[in-house]
Amino acid sequence: KAGLPVPPGYAVTTAAYSAFLTAAGLQDKIAGLAAVLRYDDAAKLEEQTDTIRKLIRSTPIPENVEQAIVEAYRGLGGNGYVAVRSSATTEDMEDASFAGLHDTFLDIKGEDEVIAAVRRCWASLWTARCASYRQHAKIDHASALIAVVVQQMVPSEVAGVLFTANPLTSATNEFMVNASWGLGEGVVSGILTPDLYVVDKATFKVKSSTLGAKEREVVRHDSGVGTKVVEVDNARRQRFSLAEDQVLALAEVGARVMDYYGGLPQDIEWGFADATFYVLQSRAVTGAEFLWEEDVDTWQTALDDPETIWSHTWAQAYWTGGVTPLFYSVRARELRDSDVELFSLWGFGDLAKMRRFKYRRATVYFSSTADRIYYLYLLPPALRASSVQNLPPAWREEAVAAPFDYFKALKMHLRVKFLGGSLQQGPEKFIKAVYALLAHGTKEADGPTAPELRKLSDDELKAAARKAIKMAQRFLTILRPGFHVYSAAGFGALNKMLRDWYKGDNAFALQDLISGLPKRTMMVQENIDFWEAAQIIRRSPRLSALIEERDSDGFFAGCEESEEGRAFLVIYYDYVGKHGHRGHADRDLWFPRRSEDRSLDYRAFKTLVSAGETPSPEAMEEKLLRKREETTKDVLSHIHKMPLGGARARLFLWVLDYVHRFLILRDDERHYIDRVTMAKKRAFQEVGRRLVERGKLQREDDFYFLAEEELWALLDGAEPTPLTRAKIENRRRVFERYNARQESPPHYLCGNTPVDMEQAAADHGDPNRLKGLGTSRGTVT
Repeated sequence: KAGLPVPPGYAVTTAAYSAFLTAAGLQDKIAGLAAVLRYDDAAKLEEQTDTIRKLIRSTPIPENVEQAIVEAYRGLGGNGYVAVRSSATTEDMEDASFAGLHDTFLDIKGEDEVIAAVRRCWASLWTARCASYRQHAKIDHASALIAVVVQQMVPSEVAGVLFTANPLTSATNEFMVNASWGLGEGVVSGILTPDLYVVDKATFKVKSSTLGAKEREVVRHDSGVGTKVVEVDNARRQRFSLAEDQVLALAEVGARVMDYYGGLPQDIEWGFADATFYVLQSRAVTGAEFLWEEDVDTWQTALDDPETIWSHTWAQAYWTGGVTPLFYSVRARELRDSDVELFSLWGFGDLAKMRRFKYRRATVYFSSTADRIYYLYLLPPALRASSVQNLPPAWREEAVAAPFDYFKALKMHLRVKFLGGSLQQGPEKFIKAVYALLAHGTKEADGPTAPELRKLSDDELKAAARKAIKMAQRFLTILRPGFHVYSAAGFGALNKMLRDWYKGDNAFALQDLISGLPKRTMMVQENIDFWEAAQIIRRSPRLSALIEERDSDGFFAGCEESEEGRAFLVIYYDYVGKHGHRGHADRDLWFPRRSEDRSLDYRAFKTLVSAGETPSPEAMEEKLLRKREETTKDVLSHIHKMPLGGARARLFLWVLDYVHRFLILRDDERHYIDRVTMAKKRAFQEVGRRLVERGKLQREDDFYFLAEEELWALLDGAEPTPLTRAKIENRRRVFERYNARQESPPHYLCGNTPVDMEQAAADHGDPNRLKGLGTSRGTVT
């Protein structure tokens, strides 16, 4: 009915199977036999289930049911060949898949043969494998019903399976085709190695073709009924079974089938005969967890090079916790836009065209391929060592030693000086720009309040979110050269000075020098204020008892009941007014901040109170200050003993001062960017609230699991589809697993494939290494 190339056929429904069981009184007989099945004894189970199958095959079918099957068969053109396929109700369940466990019979011809094949399909509901699988999956045998599809036989010259998403990699931007000579049974039964083709959905081109052995094929039996397996001659084994234009024609059919099923990935059996592709069966792909991560990255303009090496190292240190599609699609694009603006200014055109971020299973990967070029351009070898730690270990030595193009670096700094304009770059200029925003831009960074956002139209709400995104991107453009160029050079120089000039025995001199900063940071003051609030609770018998006895809501409610409690709340709520946009270690919008969830602070207060008398952060800070001053004197005493010691000492102190100022800024800048992040969160929360109110999303936090553009499409009027719901549920499931530490992301990827960057070189050319064509996900031992 959808206009797809499906051979004509009909269904012998589950109602026919039920009528057969009822007419013959088989329900109770089968139930009795099933009740005593021995699942722990394979031979006995086979014997017992064979008894049930023989009972079904030998019991007459009710005359009206048999007549209906025969009449429908005649309606297909008389006495032609048909495929008789099982279709059980338990085949594609959420928690279990019986696909392939029930029988299919090909090249069946004649009314009696069709009736016999239908009966054998019914009987296949009771193979030992099916009975055992139902028992394992806790599916009641009595609830398992079976239908049979009788379909005009396609005498396939080539056949196979088309997946409209790649089940091996979970990539939803690829089609995967398995193809071989003869009938498709050869491919689906696993008796041969088929040709494999991968098609790029975006370009609609064949990305890769892998020649399969195609050592056998399934053809019609010499008797004229049924099939047989024959060997394929060597000449045909060496030829691809489909030409590239045929693969693309098949992919077009697959795209239409997938669209018919709401965009959900399909597992399609197909046949090719008389220059025509036929769809024989389609069902949802099982055994693969699709996340549509490519749709989270649609904002990227640079191509996704399959040879890129991606690293998770940076995310482990700086982008911790689970990462939702929404936050990634916003923050990574802010970083990309900042990079493109900077690289274009610096004259790094090749880097501007490279993809630097990848979203994978609720976390972020960064391009080591791009980073290697990045640090090669920015820093001379002597200053690179501390900047290449995010590269694969096997690359680091070469990356540090690679020659530096001083002329390219000079051009970069000249371009910054004369073309930088409003980008506020330079080792001193970027520091002044950050503090100017902290002094004068925090009100704008806070953005509209939640009540103010509710009054906005959809277009105004979208504009408010995009304004916050633009503020973040502007700030990152100011900040990133400071982090990656100026401070990297400063740290590299400080490290080198200590290696070359300091001959003392303090192995932790560098750590001592960059701890105990000469000026208190805003973050340290935040921690001091929090510690002092905790001491108010600890010193009060009433409040310390209250925090031990009650949960978060109970504690804050209890504080209202006493004068000292109310005095504490005045201090605490003033603190939240200053720092409510902070309070969680992980960056994603999904994680609550203290202004949204007082239990974050309650738990921290309780820990500090139960710890008893502890040193104040000020005392800890003072201790670090003294240690830094002692180490500085120690290092300077060694430097002064060197030739030109005075000049070296002045240079050392100048570099150390710059590193200190950067470290202070590194803490302080969070109080601007975290405000902007909170402003974005409030705007997107209002989007999510409206979509739930309008019935487009089901849960109040569903919006986090759609990328920005997917979310805007819903706000602009698009209706949620089964695909939308599948995206949200699948992405949420993986995100929750990641946060529960049940996902262990690989350290490195090549393209989309996990790789061991330590072992890759050693394994190359190993004769004991197994090579083959993957047909499903999993691990090999």
